[in-house]
Amino acid sequence: MKIERIWAMPNKWTFQIKPIKELLERYVGDGTDWVDPFAGSSNLAEYRNDLKTEQPNAIEAIEFLKTFHNESIFGVLLDPPYSFRQLFKTYRSGSKQLTGKKIPMTEINDVTSKIIRLGGYCISFGWNTGGLGKKRGFEIEEVLLVPHGGQHNDTIVTVEKKTGGI
Repeated sequence: MKIERIWAMPNKWTFQIKPIKELLERYVGDGTDWVDPFAGSSNLAEYRNDLKTEQPNAIEAIEFLKTFHNESIFGVLLDPPYSFRQLFKTYRSGSKQLTGKKIPMTEINDVTSKIIRLGGYCISFGWNTGGLGKKRGFEIEEVLLVPHGGQHNDTIVTVEKKTGGI
């Protein structure tokens, strides 16, 4: 497993942070056969969804992920709001996700693990390296820690490869 730590300025749009952008260029390429259920302003993945920005789809992330067949996708980018504060700030209205005061990440991770085919990837973003995990058939290949200085939390990127069945 590769672990790297690279300082960079924070940015509301995670994929525009230089070391993260470079990591995504290595794994995602032109985005073909990649899914991004929390796309924000990004057009990196072929299949994109976001409730608050202009994307091809604007439905709850879990419902969007359920539109894909098992083992039909090469990769998924998971960059949800990292905390309830971010969730509330981003999706103040119009989201069923606020009723439970959190994004249903366990269910999202379960569905995500099923739609990725063997040898495919999940790249998760947040404040931990939890990712999809071994129980869902994934092995961590790379972790990128991106400290931002001051009172900002690091952004942690976890790259996992599907090595086992679902």
